[in-house]
Formats: sequence, C-alpha cells, structure tokens
Amino acid sequence: MGRRAFFGRAAALALAGSGAGAARCSVPAGYALSFADEFDDADLSRINEEGRGGRPGAPAWRSRYRHARSTAINAEKQVYVDPAYAGSAQAPLGLQPFSIAGGVLTISAERVAPPLQPLLGGQRYFSGVITSERTHSQRYGWFEMRARLPPGRGFWPAFWLLPQGGGWPPEIDVLEASGARPRSVHLGLIDRSRAKGRPGGLWIDDAVDTTDGFHTYAAEWTAEDIRFFVDGRLLFASGAHGLHEPMYLLANLAVGSHDPNWIPDPDASTPFPGRLQIDHIRAYRRD
Repeated sequence: MGRRAFFGRAAALALAGSGAGAARCSVPAGYALSFADEFDDADLSRINEEGRGGRPGAPAWRSRYRHARSTAINAEKQVYVDPAYAGSAQAPLGLQPFSIAGGVLTISAERVAPPLQPLLGGQRYFSGVITSERTHSQRYGWFEMRARLPPGRGFWPAFWLLPQGGGWPPEIDVLEASGARPRSVHLGLIDRSRAKGRPGGLWIDDAVDTTDGFHTYAAEWTAEDIRFFVDGRLLFASGAHGLHEPMYLLANLAVGSHDPNWIPDPDASTPFPGRLQIDHIRAYRRD
C-alpha cells in the first residue's frame, strides 16, 4: 500500500491449472498457528482506535494507521474511520465501516454525506482498516486471508505487512487488487535493499476472479525467500531479500489513488458501497 517502485505485469511462476475455484490454502508442514481471527465473534468494539479489548480467538484490531487519520497516502480518496471518530467535530460521527455476520467481517467503503465532508477534511468517501499493530507481530511465517473482494472502479483492497519497529519501507503485499481489474492481483514486497532490475512485485493477470467468491491469499516468508500464493497456487517468488524484522498484519479497503494506471478513482459507474468480505485472517510460525 506504500509508494511503488515497480509496476510489472506477468503471469510468471503460475503453477499448472488456471481454474478459479475457491480452494483453501494448505499450510506447509512444520507450521503452527500463532494468530487468528475467524470472525465468529461479532463484537465490533474490539476494532477501535487503540486496538484494545478482544478475547481468546477474537483479537483486538487497531482501526487506523500509525499516522493521523487525516493524512492521505497515495492520494487515496477515503478516510479510515470507526464509530468513535469525530473528525473535526466535537462528538463522534458514528460512521461504521465494519460489520460481522455469519463468520465474515465486512469492511465497507461508502460515500460521505455532503454535510459531513467538511468534518472529514473534504474527503468524499469513508472506509475501514484493521491492523494487528497492538496485538501481534512476528518475523517469518505463513500469512493468509480468505476473502471476497469488491468489484468496481476505485476499490483497492489489500492484505499486507509492515515493520513493528516503524519506518517504511519495508512492506510485504500478500495481496493488492483493483476493483477495475477483478481478474488480476498484485503480489510482492517493497525492499530498499533490492537491486535494480530485480522486480519486487508484479500484477498477475487472469489469476482468479477475485469477486466471484472467497479465495485464499497467502505468503510464506522465510529468511531466504518470500513466496506468494492464491488458492494454493504459487504465483510469485521474491528470491533473496532484506526483510528480517518482525512485522504486523493489515487489511483495508482504499478508494482511488495517485495513479489511474494503478488504481483509478471512482466514477459514476462505481457500485457503492464496496465491500471487502473476510472469512479469516491467520498467521503461522515454524514449530
């Protein structure tokens, strides 16, 4: 979700078969579950400004990035909120981008009502982000999200990792997608130490229809390599890298960007609300 140094496009390293079945990933042998949310607990109070609360099996999530909510990155057009966020008002605005039903977390991107736009820095859309910054981080492991992504111009869902110690880069993008390109996914990493000519990520076309049902997006991060999977199929491998510090998990639904060739801004055709539906998020580490 940070600024990009490479915008490749390929279908390299795809394994045999191109079917888009919603298969669940098979975690490699030798891994043990280290963090999980199956979203069977519908308590939304555990998604909040400071990432407080939660209980075993239902962890707390922080509902913002480390920087101020009013700071837009990548020229995105949304502000990330939870019901307690007041913007520049004197009381919470009560905007709720999160819901949990049937074991699925939904993050919705919606239009901001015109009277509220001045209270949100003029932004026309609101959406949600969840991060495990205050609850879980780890170095190396297997990370996965099973989700259904929203169709429509302007929607930018992502599942990614950032360093617990702060700073940027590095970044691991287990998944990025564009609602305008529902059959494509972007996978990769942002690594300052990576030599020129060695792409850290790429768009994979015709990988899967991200909107036709739930699919599992995963990355295996080891000291030697980072490998990226969709429904158990290996689609990209980074090779040697410089990412060796604990990282935490994020999932979000952005709206628009600085680059129309990357994520175009929404227009009259965009089917609001956009909904990122997440069946589970899990992390595993070696036994």
